[in-house]
Amino acid sequence: MKTLVNIFDPDEPLAAYLFLKQYYAEGDRLLFIATRENRQLLGRYAALFNLPDDQIDFIAFKRAEDSYIYERISRRLSSRLSPDVTYWVNLAGGTRYLALAVQHVFTQFNARLFYVQTRENLIVNSPFDATFDDSPDTIDPIRYRMTLDEYFRLHGLSHDLKERSHRPTRSEEDALRVFDCFRTRRLSHRAFHALEQLRLIYRGMRKPMPIHDITFGRRDRRDAVPGLPELLNAIGFVPKEKEMLQPSEVDYLTGGWFEEYVYYTLQRLVAPQQIAIGVRIARPGTQHNNELDVVFIKANTLFVVECKTGVASDHMFNEIVYKASALKESFLGPSSHSYIFTLKNDYDHRLQTVAAIMGITLCPKGTLVSPDLMGRVAEQMRRISNELD
Repeated sequence: MKTLVNIFDPDEPLAAYLFLKQYYAEGDRLLFIATRENRQLLGRYAALFNLPDDQIDFIAFKRAEDSYIYERISRRLSSRLSPDVTYWVNLAGGTRYLALAVQHVFTQFNARLFYVQTRENLIVNSPFDATFDDSPDTIDPIRYRMTLDEYFRLHGLSHDLKERSHRPTRSEEDALRVFDCFRTRRLSHRAFHALEQLRLIYRGMRKPMPIHDITFGRRDRRDAVPGLPELLNAIGFVPKEKEMLQPSEVDYLTGGWFEEYVYYTLQRLVAPQQIAIGVRIARPGTQHNNELDVVFIKANTLFVVECKTGVASDHMFNEIVYKASALKESFLGPSSHSYIFTLKNDYDHRLQTVAAIMGITLCPKGTLVSPDLMGRVAEQMRRISNELD
């Protein structure tokens, strides 16, 4: 039996979690080093490992300055460690100064020192001694693969993954057919206008409606969409119930198809461990929640894709970018990567530059319609995830 030690960093909990998943064995104990204020956040670790509280120890620095004054760090740690215990210590996490102090103290005990490289999916075991030749570093690839549920819970987020399927409602061929209409600009003005009317008037409706009523309007409402039959015919859309449109089908026609197209494309080109559409996440205790259009995880790396069929103005685009950036910073952590896929053109790369400044990768229409360019985007995602061969 051994004690697995982590410097707890609530802003980037991934390194600690993967270290534990890699090396934890039944009977091991966990030890976290951090400020006292973070102690309450350790509950998420206990819940994910199904460990009782008495198997988890915590060395807390009572005052903020204690976590960056070397003498105090060393004295506090030394007073809590035992020469009879074997420690496996992960030096990733916290400040560099704290990691140096932790390294110094644990080398005086029976300890093995590790460093988790989450970006490379590797764990380095480096003997720290007076020699450089007789104790070479060893490198272990991280074999464990997280699920979306684990990633969200680890970052303190609730989600609705188990409440509905989060899978496409229609086939890949259906999504490809609609995409091809936009790619080739095959939709007539009348059909395209019908699409906009559907979005403004009927998106979010709660009950099925006859196509006839939507096309010609009803006596008690002025909501006719005369180009609807032309739109359905142009994209080859066949409703599940004859002559009726379900609320989910209106959502599909007014943008859901694009999310499903992106889902199928990424599933085929990137081969993630798990991918989902329309996942809602929230921070417990707050009223705000966010919907992730397409989200997937590959080799413990989270990717979030905002899908927009159109962007009417620069102001709207800026709002989309700011939202994606804030979501990454406040909710999903530095191990996540954010993209915006849109059917809007970006001929002068101006929008791409704005997105890049905020740490977001933009894939405009010119990228989406080019197999070569989409191949490069997929290759970038695979490279970022550092999936093992």
